[in-house]
Amino acid sequence: ELRRNFLHLYLDIAWWGLLNGSILVFLGVYASRLGASTFQLGLLTASPALMNLLFTFPAGGLLERKPVARVTRWSALLMRVFYFLLIPLPVLLPAGTQVWVILAITLLMNIPGTLIAIAFNAFFAEAVPPEWRGQVAGVRNALFSVTTMVTALVVGLILDNLPFQTGYQIVFAIGAVGAMMSALHLWLVRLPEKPRPAGEPPSNGIKNELRAAEKAPLRALRLQALRLDVLGGAFGRLLVLIFIYQLGVYLIGPVVPKYQVNVLQLSDVTISQASALFWVAHFIGSLQSRRLSQRLGFQRLTGWGLIIVTITLVMFTYGFQRWIYLLHSLIGGIGWAWIAGGLINYVLERIPADDRPSHLAWFNLVNNAAALLCGLLAPLIAGWIGMAATLLLAAALRLGVGVALCARKPLRLPRLSVAQE
Repeated sequence: ELRRNFLHLYLDIAWWGLLNGSILVFLGVYASRLGASTFQLGLLTASPALMNLLFTFPAGGLLERKPVARVTRWSALLMRVFYFLLIPLPVLLPAGTQVWVILAITLLMNIPGTLIAIAFNAFFAEAVPPEWRGQVAGVRNALFSVTTMVTALVVGLILDNLPFQTGYQIVFAIGAVGAMMSALHLWLVRLPEKPRPAGEPPSNGIKNELRAAEKAPLRALRLQALRLDVLGGAFGRLLVLIFIYQLGVYLIGPVVPKYQVNVLQLSDVTISQASALFWVAHFIGSLQSRRLSQRLGFQRLTGWGLIIVTITLVMFTYGFQRWIYLLHSLIGGIGWAWIAGGLINYVLERIPADDRPSHLAWFNLVNNAAALLCGLLAPLIAGWIGMAATLLLAAALRLGVGVALCARKPLRLPRLSVAQE
């Protein structure tokens, strides 16, 4: 039974790689080629964060009343069916109208998207016993990298050899099929039933801790117990750094697609090749993250990752030659792998073990607030100082946080239990 569940979880993320390497990589590029403004691209970036902020607490309430498996499966299906609406767009509507329809689709799909984002962690925890989670998560990451890389290369060839409208219809179809096949495998996962006698405490302490960690902050916020005390002291200063870091990440979201198309004048083939190189490097960097975290600590691993992606963002800004653009993606994959392996574990090190829910709630709110703010303000900033200067501003924000993390003395050495958790 466990082997069967693991197989479907592997196939879930493998099919999701088709979506990532097609629609998620090229939707912003497609909108830019249709003539989308930086304001419209900013809305495209801000939509997920806006829906997350609006529907996180109602979603948590629904999870308290409904089985996690049912919420996960139906929210995955409802979200991913929206991708099929993109397929007829290239031949159905004028270019300007298409952009607004894409924005509407993105906004609506992120309502069930908020549900699946919250529910899947609990779903995964119930489907995979604690002693297997590290291996299953590692295999899922590897499969995601490989299928994304292959899909991005194939998509580049399709767009290079077919007419614009036909090529993007096929790309959207590939992504939609990948999304629905991913949802299918979530439906095929069977969560174990573990009945217990009346009055007996739950035997799976880890599972209940995960459920409590997800639900407790939602209950607290509904009761207006916002725990403002969390914002004081060392964790409050950490949240400031996280907010600045997220500004450096999301500030470029509305700028990059237009900069690729209008300034760097990159072809879809080059963009797909760069995406493939990124995921190859990300896969390799992920394999090294655990060893490096033992040597550097999660704090400095994150800091060095930020310094690397600062360098690559500057390379992107001046990537007028194809080899510079490809090299920036190759090196950037390593930097982002280090950040992925270090950041959340570094945050967990700074959170008291007996008070995680409230701290993580504020961490989530800070992340989404930065994403929403950048989605709305980045177009204005780009219009004021220019796209290149906006990219360099984001690089400066990343560099400042990276240097701060590398210069500060870590509180403690990394622990394997934190990394595996």
